[in-house]
Amino acid sequence: MKSMLSSRTGKIVFFTACFFAVVAIVVGGNLWYQHFKYVSSNNASISAPLISVGSLAPCQVISLETDYGSYVEKGQRIAVVGTPRSDNPVSMQGLKDIPIGRNNIESPVNGYVAAVWTYPGAVVSAGQPIVTVYDISETWVLANIAEGDIYRIKPGQEAQITVDSLGGAKLKGHVEGIAAATAGTFSIIPQNNTTSNFIKVSQVVPVKITIENPGEYILIPGTSVEIKIAIN
Repeated sequence: MKSMLSSRTGKIVFFTACFFAVVAIVVGGNLWYQHFKYVSSNNASISAPLISVGSLAPCQVISLETDYGSYVEKGQRIAVVGTPRSDNPVSMQGLKDIPIGRNNIESPVNGYVAAVWTYPGAVVSAGQPIVTVYDISETWVLANIAEGDIYRIKPGQEAQITVDSLGGAKLKGHVEGIAAATAGTFSIIPQNNTTSNFIKVSQVVPVKITIENPGEYILIPGTSVEIKIAIN
């Protein structure tokens, strides 16, 4: 009886060890294949042209026709402004309730209102934005790729984009271009390793990925995505 138990236990241990060995081989093989076939990064986000919309001359806001997140079409009125009434044009003091004249501020593109910078009744200077609109006709992904992998990236390579804000929806894209400098080069305080106790820190290089056929999806600038670039 003891011999049978020992033999049975040994078989269980043997088959368990074999099972975990097979799992380790499969997982390791898959990780190697993924590394060989793709370059991946979760240090990436949606980008789009952010367009400040305002007046070329000083004005007073009469009304705002949009709000945060509103969809606007090219040529659609987003605000009504007029020339401020003032006893002192220099300091804009003594404003009255109703400005002179009425002018429409229109959206230059089809897109969504990303920010509202003022309110009805406020006086804004020339060029000061009233709202910021982002152009939905041109969105892309800006992915930061580790410098050790950048030599594997080339324009035209296909990419898979997983969008967090869309519940993990997957979109297709391709590499449009590779920055000629690391992301750290554009920092306000760039790294300057001049001491003898230098510690090497891996840098990242920005890569632009064009999104193909986003369809009806609303892609929000600044939101996180994960990318996987096919290199072979």
